[in-house]
Amino acid sequence: MPIPALGTTHADYFYGDIPCTRKLTQTEVEQAYELETGNVIVETFAELGLDPKAMPGILVANHAPFCWGKDPQDAVYHAVVLEIVAKMALNTVRLNENWAAIDQFLLDKHYYRKHGAHAYYGQTNRVSTH
Repeated sequence: MPIPALGTTHADYFYGDIPCTRKLTQTEVEQAYELETGNVIVETFAELGLDPKAMPGILVANHAPFCWGKDPQDAVYHAVVLEIVAKMALNTVRLNENWAAIDQFLLDKHYYRKHGAHAYYGQTNRVSTH
């Protein structure tokens, strides 16, 4: 299942719910497993209209997370963050049956203060317009 965006740690790195692909078919697994794994990732991003830079990771159904970044270290960093926000989401859902996703305005604030043309968080000599 997708990992819902529940808080600001999630929003700092992933712009929205972290998606989960559909299951691979038996034919896809048997004929071209690695290729079809990549294809189902691309398919999910296309169907959801996601930007891979704004969503640097995905869950592949019945498999594992895949993450990427500007270099291998960045990809590993995103994988660690994904694991942390997954654990936080799981605990939130367990502790509060009335959980709710982060408000869009707060998601926007946390994501765009670190990413995009007007990013300022962790940057020097930058001023925010958000």
